[in-house]
Amino acid sequence: MNYTRKRALLACDFCRHRKRRCDGKKPCSTCRDSNADCVYKELPFERVEDSSPTAVIDRLARIETLLEHQSHQINHLSTRSSPLSYPTSQADYFSAYQQPSEYLASTSAGIDPQLDSPQFLIPKNHATLPITLLSLPMVRDRVGEYPRDYFFQIEEKLPLPGLLGKLYDSPLVWPSIDIETLDILTQNYFRNVHPHHPLFTPAMFKTWQDELMQEKDMEEIGTAICFCVYALGTICSNTSGDHENDEALGLQFFQPALRIMLHKLVWEFRPSIKLCQALLLAASYFAHLGRPLHSWKMAQFSSRMFLGLLESRQRYISSAEFEEAELRTFWQCFTVECDRIAELDVPRSGIEPLGDRMRLLHSTDPSDNENTIYFIAEHAIRRLLNRIHNSLYGPEIAQTSPNPVLPTGPNQAWQSLNTQKLQALSTELNRQLEEWYFSIPDYLRPAKGTLPLPNDRARVLRVRYYAARHIIHRPFLLQVVSRQSEGQSQSPASTSILSPDPYSETPGILEKCETCIDSCITYLYNAIEMIDKRSPYLWTFSQSCLACLIMLWMADSTPALHHYLPHMQPIQSMLLTKLRKWATKDSTFAAEIQIIERLVFSDPMEA
Repeated sequence: MNYTRKRALLACDFCRHRKRRCDGKKPCSTCRDSNADCVYKELPFERVEDSSPTAVIDRLARIETLLEHQSHQINHLSTRSSPLSYPTSQADYFSAYQQPSEYLASTSAGIDPQLDSPQFLIPKNHATLPITLLSLPMVRDRVGEYPRDYFFQIEEKLPLPGLLGKLYDSPLVWPSIDIETLDILTQNYFRNVHPHHPLFTPAMFKTWQDELMQEKDMEEIGTAICFCVYALGTICSNTSGDHENDEALGLQFFQPALRIMLHKLVWEFRPSIKLCQALLLAASYFAHLGRPLHSWKMAQFSSRMFLGLLESRQRYISSAEFEEAELRTFWQCFTVECDRIAELDVPRSGIEPLGDRMRLLHSTDPSDNENTIYFIAEHAIRRLLNRIHNSLYGPEIAQTSPNPVLPTGPNQAWQSLNTQKLQALSTELNRQLEEWYFSIPDYLRPAKGTLPLPNDRARVLRVRYYAARHIIHRPFLLQVVSRQSEGQSQSPASTSILSPDPYSETPGILEKCETCIDSCITYLYNAIEMIDKRSPYLWTFSQSCLACLIMLWMADSTPALHHYLPHMQPIQSMLLTKLRKWATKDSTFAAEIQIIERLVFSDPMEA
């Protein structure tokens, strides 16, 4: 069944401005019904440079069909209880938007340039990292100087906890197998972890567990999967922040699982989807520990093995048949790796370019449909976040800066984009964000704001929404902050009588700053609830909370923006309380606390 909608690759000017659907006819039906002139923007015959903001806007518009497909796929899942079927010849959802090359990127040669150029990949040396905010002069003067890889350095020096630090110091010891205990841990896993990472169905897991109970071929990958599930079932119920107790962390299960996985990874020469799944479970376990580098390493192993599996088929992606387990594995690899690239700018495996060309998964278990819908929705916004990173935070945006990797100030970072082009980019990206939001079925769509939500999956989608909304509008706030900061430094004696900044008086600029501030505040209230417990988002959300708080501190210190903020000290104190729960010695959490404590907010009500 093919869900590709008939839609113009480029909407006419009337439909674009009114945000209406355009059928691509001349005149289109909307213009005909409205008696409007139907004019299409002419595209140049030769390809426009990727760095051209106008070209970026056009490319953003063309990939609307991808978002529309996601909406149809999600809505279809929400109204069906039976498995979906995909004809092999038309299985890929991107068939209406073919790329120049359909061959898989070589896993040995990196990303194929033909795949990279027309896509929105997170650029190397992108400027969205929280650490880039610490490099801004205003922030650096307050909290001190930090290198770009500061958090990477912290994480790579941290020792592994407990038994994991002695992985090969003793013979492999199998944990005791008590059926009642394992059933409880399995229920914990499927209630708390599986909704985030639905890699397999409960029925599939039961077959592996039945094999484990027979205690035959214990060193097989099915055993590792079962032990990872038990370890995750243990750690997700550990809400006390215990960092030392091996049993509380489920290490008696995870240590033998990791040994089995690493042995298979080194000494098996054919790619295995089950090993990919086991590695992703290991990535999830490390993420629950708040160890992003270890999580990324496991996910990267899985991504490279998955790419090897695809490459061995020697087929076009669009004509390849994919099992449900393979689709679940791919999209989990994609999301985990993109998250780590966005947070730490880690090396790429080559999985990201396939995100616009791999078809979406479909539920084979009616009871798992809601998890599948949430799963698809999160992958969709991850891809939108990638577009935002590419469009607004690529290193080419800062080419006019003396240091392209770390611009000396936000004014230099975006001066290659004039105000009109920056507004056009942000407006289009924000429109796509809203389209994503309304593609989620009504009964699962998280309400905006801070009202309580029924489950963590809805909370994650709401946090992702405000994360995207924040970074779409961040450049405007940084521009206003930078200009006023420069004005104060040039005339420190007259800060109280600064002349108005023409930039901040440009129509819509302060409104976008207010949107950025509102997004940061709402993000904090929602993310703080998630970092109160172990989840695969623990480290991710703590980093984004740091970025949001720095943005709010800069706004609080800027006269033109100060009045948009609420009283910030309660929010700051609440965040510090949650982070202290995980702040072991020399950890990222401890470093974040040290930085946050140096941010002193004023009270707007007393100003």
